[in-house]
Amino acid sequence: MRTKKSHAIDVSRVQIEILEQSDTTLIIRWVEPGRCHYGEQRWRRRSANASGTCIVSRRAIRRGDAVFRPAERPAPANAAAMISVDAFRRSVEE
Repeated sequence: MRTKKSHAIDVSRVQIEILEQSDTTLIIRWVEPGRCHYGEQRWRRRSANASGTCIVSRRAIRRGDAVFRPAERPAPANAAAMISVDAFRRSVEE
């Protein structure tokens, strides 16, 4: 059985609105034109299992950093996306 390869997320096209937040969970509205739209998507805090880029701050994320990631099953189209916990805290404090 073949599986679809996930396409890279074009961070310049993604629109995100944080609807609710707690220390361990975010509820996000995610719009990626031509690819996917999630009106209320739940993200959970966890450790990054790979390096990547924060979708909010565009800063580098290293494996093991604290991040928020989509929590739905089966894995959504934006399953590889991450929001750095540190970047999110900075944006809330500013």
